Amino acid sequence: MAKVNIYPTKYELVEVLTSITNRGFLNTFAQERGIFITHVDTVALAKEISNLFLDNDDLELIRREAYTSNTSHALSGFVLKSKDKGFNLRNNYQWLFEEGKQKIEQSLTQLVKVKGTDIYKGSIEYTRKRAGRMEFLQDEVTHFDFYIEEKEPGVWQVEIDGNRSTDSKELKDLLGEILTPSTEILNIEQSLLNTESSILYFDRLATSGMSDQWNFKTVRHLTLREGKSGETGTIGEENEEVANADDLMGITQAILQGQNLRENSFVKQSVTGGYRFNAMTYEFQHVKEPYFIQIKAEFKGRPKVFEVTIADYEEVVGETPTRQKVNIPEAHSKDIRSQFWNNSKVVFNDIVKRG
Repeated sequence: MAKVNIYPTKYELVEVLTSITNRGFLNTFAQERGIFITHVDTVALAKEISNLFLDNDDLELIRREAYTSNTSHALSGFVLKSKDKGFNLRNNYQWLFEEGKQKIEQSLTQLVKVKGTDIYKGSIEYTRKRAGRMEFLQDEVTHFDFYIEEKEPGVWQVEIDGNRSTDSKELKDLLGEILTPSTEILNIEQSLLNTESSILYFDRLATSGMSDQWNFKTVRHLTLREGKSGETGTIGEENEEVANADDLMGITQAILQGQNLRENSFVKQSVTGGYRFNAMTYEFQHVKEPYFIQIKAEFKGRPKVFEVTIADYEEVVGETPTRQKVNIPEAHSKDIRSQFWNNSKVVFNDIVKRG
């Protein structure tokens, strides 16, 4: 837990409080401290709260909520492939744990076997430094779970159920202590896709990402980014383009009708301008149960690796059917994201193999 060494300035408090997307938290926090204001925007409420003298517990509560408000569970992963058929990631991690090989301000848990499977789960907690940020949110203590499974002798799959794009790198750096030059790290990495294959990749995920219990309905969001080196796959600092509602409708129809998405007018125009697909949010409807789900598939980080998040989960309720946002159980969320990521890996490997 981060320590408060210097009381934050009024500016810092207002900035942090306005970054909190949970208005219910802000209202409750203010009312418990004697501030009852209705019909004001978040900035006005934040300014009123910033006038209070807050103790360490108050500040820590605000800090945790600010971190949580900007956190969404994303699942990413990679495969470790060793020429040594006796390579055992589980035993090697246990050695790291017992020998205390973690970094300073990093703590590990032992691996626990997931009931009914051959998968092992562990967790890592670490302090994330935020260079250049206000002191109040300078150091963030975060954690993530990871899962390892031996796919075949010498080949282990790793899935990271994390909160930050830095989580995957944190685990890779740790495992670097026990990986030899004969061990290859395989990612779903954007640099291995050119512009044409990036379009094909996201196109195929609409119909291949989920299980047959879910039907693709529509594309909710599409982000394209411009890379400095175009077809080489090396991505530098990029400009961003977002598809509008009409473009998304056309892309959805193309997918539903099985058309070549590269022939879509918006896609053709974007490709001509040097843009490639970077993120897409799909909406699916459950075949038997009254649920809709939105899955965001995105390349993030440096290098850009693939991750999956659940953007929304809704249930159809009432005599006059309406869609209502509901919380998805944590285990169910992980299973869906894991399945989508694994299906994405199959699609990716097929596209890369075909060249």
